[in-house]
Amino acid sequence: MLLFGHRGYSDQYPENTMLAFEKAIENGFDGIETDVHKTKDGVLVLCHDEKINRTSNGKGYIKDMTYDELCTYNFGTKENPQRIPALKDLLELCKGKKIKINLEIKTNKIQYSGIELESYQMIKEMGMLDQVLFSSFSIESLYKLRAIDSSLYLGYLFEDDYEKNKQLCLTQKLHVHVREDYLDEDEIALYLKHGLDINTWGVTNRFRYGYFKEKGVNIVIANKNFKKLKM
Repeated sequence: MLLFGHRGYSDQYPENTMLAFEKAIENGFDGIETDVHKTKDGVLVLCHDEKINRTSNGKGYIKDMTYDELCTYNFGTKENPQRIPALKDLLELCKGKKIKINLEIKTNKIQYSGIELESYQMIKEMGMLDQVLFSSFSIESLYKLRAIDSSLYLGYLFEDDYEKNKQLCLTQKLHVHVREDYLDEDEIALYLKHGLDINTWGVTNRFRYGYFKEKGVNIVIANKNFKKLKM
């Protein structure tokens, strides 16, 4: 089972910053989970929320700001300021390393025109398609990615309408990116029987992490570095 740093090593460092990504690699995470948005001038940037209010000293929607404007705000701490990372920054950091990237396409609230194709093209041009897992809460974004390249690794994120979305994963052959509390032994066995990976998130308990490892879950996406905690 692999352990991905949720927004980088976010238990210890400011989420979705280059510092959090670098520290995830240094501390032995197998992958990095992050979220891509698009600026007013078309730059692909990494941030969880559609607004920068929570994670920086600025305010406003990413879609309404240019990349240069966003770079004037601090996404780190007073002692260690960080600018908003561009997707290209993370790709350059990870290229040539044994580290995976789970790139969440953040289109479930705001529709960024062309973000799927632009993300794909950048990753392809850098020769990194084998390092990237694409995921989204938007089934439309996943269908767009599949139409671009049917060989892509696609994961469907969901945390409600469980039975409906479960069937969608099974029929459309989408890997399962479901919140951890939906997974019991039977559900895990069902997905694995159908050849689907289970990449779960929201894990905060080391015993739950150990349970998933025992049952054959593929990836746990977490803020904490469970590899360093005694099970």
